[in-house]
Amino acid sequence: MSDENSDFTSKIVIWCSKNIKYILIGAAIGISIPLSWNYYQYTQERDNLVASDLYNELIDLVKTEDEYKQIENIISSDYKNSIYDILSKFVLSKKEFESKNYSLAKEYLEEIININANETYNSLAMIKISLINIEEKKYDEALAYIEKVNLKDAFKQVLSEIKGDIYKFKGDKENALKYYTEAIDSSAINNENLLMKKNSVKN
Repeated sequence: MSDENSDFTSKIVIWCSKNIKYILIGAAIGISIPLSWNYYQYTQERDNLVASDLYNELIDLVKTEDEYKQIENIISSDYKNSIYDILSKFVLSKKEFESKNYSLAKEYLEEIININANETYNSLAMIKISLINIEEKKYDEALAYIEKVNLKDAFKQVLSEIKGDIYKFKGDKENALKYYTEAIDSSAINNENLLMKKNSVKN
Protein backbone atom coordinates (compact mmCIF):
# COMPACT_ATOMS: atom_id res chain seq x y z
CA MET A 1 0.00 0.00 0.00
CA SER A 2 1.41 3.42 -0.95
CA ASP A 3 2.09 6.07 1.69
CA GLU A 4 -0.64 8.23 0.12
CA ASN A 5 -3.22 5.44 0.30
CA SER A 6 -2.15 4.58 3.83
CA ASP A 7 -2.53 8.19 4.93
CA PHE A 8 -6.01 8.46 3.43
CA THR A 9 -7.13 5.20 5.02
CA SER A 10 -5.74 6.34 8.36
CA LYS A 11 -7.82 9.52 8.19
CA ILE A 12 -10.99 7.46 7.73
CA VAL A 13 -10.09 5.03 10.52
CA ILE A 14 -9.15 7.81 12.94
CA TRP A 15 -12.42 9.61 12.18
CA CYS A 16 -14.52 6.51 12.79
CA SER A 17 -12.59 5.54 15.93
CA LYS A 18 -12.91 9.02 17.40
CA ASN A 19 -16.62 9.27 16.72
CA ILE A 20 -17.82 5.68 16.98
CA LYS A 21 -19.72 6.28 20.24
CA TYR A 22 -21.69 9.08 18.59
CA ILE A 23 -22.36 6.96 15.53
CA LEU A 24 -23.70 4.16 17.72
CA ILE A 25 -25.81 6.55 19.79
CA GLY A 26 -27.30 7.90 16.60
CA ALA A 27 -27.90 4.41 15.26
CA ALA A 28 -29.69 3.40 18.44
CA ILE A 29 -32.34 6.06 17.95
CA GLY A 30 -32.58 5.71 14.22
CA ILE A 31 -31.04 8.99 13.11
CA SER A 32 -27.35 8.23 12.67
CA ILE A 33 -27.03 9.23 9.04
CA PRO A 34 -28.81 12.10 7.31
CA LEU A 35 -31.57 10.72 5.12
CA SER A 36 -31.52 13.58 2.68
CA TRP A 37 -29.18 14.16 -0.22
CA ASN A 38 -31.41 17.05 -1.34
CA TYR A 39 -33.86 14.68 -3.04
CA TYR A 40 -36.89 16.84 -3.62
CA GLN A 41 -35.78 19.31 -0.96
CA TYR A 42 -36.06 16.85 1.93
CA THR A 43 -34.87 18.59 5.09
CA GLN A 44 -33.90 17.12 8.42
CA GLU A 45 -33.88 19.28 11.56
CA ARG A 46 -30.22 19.57 12.54
CA ASP A 47 -30.96 19.46 16.25
CA ASN A 48 -32.44 16.00 15.80
CA LEU A 49 -29.54 14.54 13.80
CA VAL A 50 -26.99 13.42 16.35
CA ALA A 51 -24.37 12.32 13.83
CA SER A 52 -25.03 14.52 10.82
CA ASP A 53 -22.01 16.77 11.35
CA LEU A 54 -19.80 13.75 11.94
CA TYR A 55 -21.04 12.09 8.77
CA ASN A 56 -20.46 15.24 6.75
CA GLU A 57 -16.89 15.35 8.03
CA LEU A 58 -16.38 11.90 6.56
CA ILE A 59 -17.91 12.96 3.26
CA ASP A 60 -15.56 15.94 3.17
CA LEU A 61 -12.59 13.57 3.18
CA VAL A 62 -13.66 12.30 -0.23
CA LYS A 63 -12.67 14.92 -2.76
CA THR A 64 -11.36 13.17 -5.90
CA GLU A 65 -12.19 10.16 -8.05
CA ASP A 66 -8.98 8.50 -6.86
CA GLU A 67 -10.11 8.84 -3.27
CA TYR A 68 -13.47 7.25 -4.09
CA LYS A 69 -11.59 4.25 -5.44
CA GLN A 70 -9.32 4.19 -2.42
CA ILE A 71 -12.38 3.90 -0.21
CA GLU A 72 -13.85 1.17 -2.37
CA ASN A 73 -10.67 -0.87 -2.70
CA ILE A 74 -8.96 -0.29 0.64
CA ILE A 75 -11.72 -0.02 3.22
CA SER A 76 -13.86 -2.75 1.67
CA SER A 77 -10.81 -4.99 1.68
CA ASP A 78 -9.20 -4.14 5.01
CA TYR A 79 -12.40 -3.46 6.96
CA LYS A 80 -14.93 -5.65 5.17
CA ASN A 81 -18.39 -5.66 6.79
CA SER A 82 -17.18 -3.24 9.48
CA ILE A 83 -18.59 0.15 10.39
CA TYR A 84 -15.91 1.65 8.14
CA ASP A 85 -17.12 -0.44 5.22
CA ILE A 86 -20.74 0.55 5.79
CA LEU A 87 -19.99 4.27 6.08
CA SER A 88 -17.79 4.23 3.00
CA LYS A 89 -20.58 2.57 1.01
CA PHE A 90 -23.00 5.30 2.08
CA VAL A 91 -20.46 7.89 0.92
CA LEU A 92 -19.82 6.13 -2.39
CA SER A 93 -23.54 5.73 -3.01
CA LYS A 94 -24.06 9.44 -2.42
CA LYS A 95 -21.28 10.34 -4.84
CA GLU A 96 -22.65 8.02 -7.53
CA PHE A 97 -26.11 9.50 -7.06
CA GLU A 98 -24.74 12.98 -7.53
CA SER A 99 -23.13 11.78 -10.78
CA LYS A 100 -26.51 10.32 -11.80
CA ASN A 101 -25.09 6.79 -11.74
CA TYR A 102 -28.27 5.55 -10.11
CA SER A 103 -27.73 1.82 -10.64
CA LEU A 104 -24.31 1.90 -9.00
CA ALA A 105 -25.63 4.11 -6.20
CA LYS A 106 -28.25 1.46 -5.46
CA GLU A 107 -25.67 -1.33 -5.65
CA TYR A 108 -23.68 0.17 -2.78
CA LEU A 109 -26.86 0.44 -0.71
CA GLU A 110 -27.79 -3.16 -1.48
CA GLU A 111 -24.33 -4.17 -0.26
CA ILE A 112 -25.06 -2.42 3.05
CA ILE A 113 -28.30 -4.38 3.35
CA ASN A 114 -26.45 -7.61 2.60
CA ILE A 115 -23.88 -6.86 5.31
CA ASN A 116 -26.88 -6.74 7.67
CA ALA A 117 -25.03 -4.98 10.49
CA ASN A 118 -28.22 -3.73 12.13
CA GLU A 119 -31.76 -2.70 11.29
CA THR A 120 -30.97 1.01 11.40
CA TYR A 121 -28.43 0.87 8.59
CA ASN A 122 -30.62 -1.56 6.65
CA SER A 123 -33.59 0.78 6.99
CA LEU A 124 -31.56 3.82 5.95
CA ALA A 125 -30.25 1.98 2.90
CA MET A 126 -33.77 0.90 1.90
CA ILE A 127 -35.07 4.44 2.30
CA LYS A 128 -32.26 5.79 0.14
CA ILE A 129 -32.94 3.14 -2.53
CA SER A 130 -36.58 4.18 -2.49
CA LEU A 131 -35.58 7.82 -3.00
CA ILE A 132 -33.35 6.89 -5.93
CA ASN A 133 -36.24 4.95 -7.46
CA ILE A 134 -38.37 8.08 -7.12
CA GLU A 135 -35.67 10.02 -8.96
CA GLU A 136 -35.90 7.40 -11.72
CA LYS A 137 -39.72 7.62 -11.67
CA LYS A 138 -39.93 3.97 -10.60
CA TYR A 139 -42.71 4.65 -8.15
CA ASP A 140 -43.92 1.08 -7.58
CA GLU A 141 -40.37 -0.03 -6.80
CA ALA A 142 -39.98 2.93 -4.48
CA LEU A 143 -43.09 1.88 -2.57
CA ALA A 144 -41.88 -1.71 -2.40
CA TYR A 145 -38.64 -0.67 -0.71
CA ILE A 146 -40.46 1.57 1.75
CA GLU A 147 -42.59 -1.40 2.78
CA LYS A 148 -39.42 -3.43 3.47
CA VAL A 149 -38.27 -1.01 6.18
CA ASN A 150 -38.58 -2.74 9.55
CA LEU A 151 -38.09 0.30 11.79
CA LYS A 152 -41.36 1.86 10.72
CA ASP A 153 -42.03 3.58 14.04
CA ALA A 154 -38.56 5.15 14.24
CA PHE A 155 -38.83 6.47 10.69
CA LYS A 156 -42.58 7.09 10.61
CA GLN A 157 -42.43 10.75 9.60
CA VAL A 158 -39.90 10.12 6.84
CA LEU A 159 -41.69 7.04 5.50
CA SER A 160 -45.05 8.79 5.48
CA GLU A 161 -43.61 11.81 3.68
CA ILE A 162 -41.97 9.64 1.03
CA LYS A 163 -45.22 7.72 0.51
CA GLY A 164 -47.02 11.02 0.15
CA ASP A 165 -44.52 12.10 -2.50
CA ILE A 166 -44.84 8.82 -4.39
CA TYR A 167 -48.62 8.98 -4.51
CA LYS A 168 -48.48 12.64 -5.51
CA PHE A 169 -46.20 11.79 -8.44
CA LYS A 170 -48.55 8.94 -9.37
CA GLY A 171 -51.45 11.40 -9.44
CA ASP A 172 -53.20 9.84 -6.43
CA LYS A 173 -54.03 12.95 -4.40
CA GLU A 174 -56.20 11.09 -1.90
CA ASN A 175 -53.41 8.81 -0.72
CA ALA A 176 -50.87 11.63 -0.98
CA LEU A 177 -53.00 13.71 1.40
CA LYS A 178 -53.37 10.74 3.75
CA TYR A 179 -49.63 10.18 4.08
CA TYR A 180 -48.68 13.85 4.26
CA THR A 181 -51.16 14.16 7.13
CA GLU A 182 -49.56 11.15 8.84
CA ALA A 183 -46.13 12.72 8.42
CA ILE A 184 -47.29 16.00 9.96
CA ASP A 185 -48.92 14.18 12.87
CA SER A 186 -45.66 12.30 13.47
CA SER A 187 -43.52 15.44 13.44
CA ALA A 188 -42.41 16.87 16.76
CA ILE A 189 -42.28 20.39 15.35
CA ASN A 190 -44.18 22.43 12.81
CA ASN A 191 -42.88 21.51 9.38
CA GLU A 192 -43.62 24.15 6.77
CA ASN A 193 -42.36 21.95 3.95
CA LEU A 194 -44.82 19.20 4.87
CA LEU A 195 -47.66 21.67 5.23
CA MET A 196 -46.94 23.00 1.74
CA LYS A 197 -46.92 19.48 0.36
CA LYS A 198 -50.21 18.71 2.08
CA ASN A 199 -51.82 21.87 0.75
CA SER A 200 -50.62 21.09 -2.76
CA VAL A 201 -52.76 17.93 -2.94
CA LYS A 202 -55.89 19.25 -1.26
CA ASN A 203 -58.89 19.38 -3.59
